[in-house]
Amino acid sequence: MSKLLILGVAAVTCIAFFGAAGPAAAKNYEYCRREASSYMLSCGFDTLAQCQDMSSGRGGDCLRNPSLGGVANAYAYAPIARQHRQK
Repeated sequence: MSKLLILGVAAVTCIAFFGAAGPAAAKNYEYCRREASSYMLSCGFDTLAQCQDMSSGRGGDCLRNPSLGGVANAYAYAPIARQHRQK
């Protein structure tokens, strides 16, 4: 009987612990670093200076996070439309 009680308490404790643990809040950082060779974008910098410090000696460039958006740059990363000839 006591083993069943201990098992029940352990199950309730696990449910309470894992139920209360939520996912971490995602943060959109201001600046991104683009790798020189793979062009992979890693956005994890609050300031341009942080990004440049990480890039020093490794290559790559720093740019403003394109996912932050804004009206001014809404079409900055849109592909160029090509006009087709009609035959």
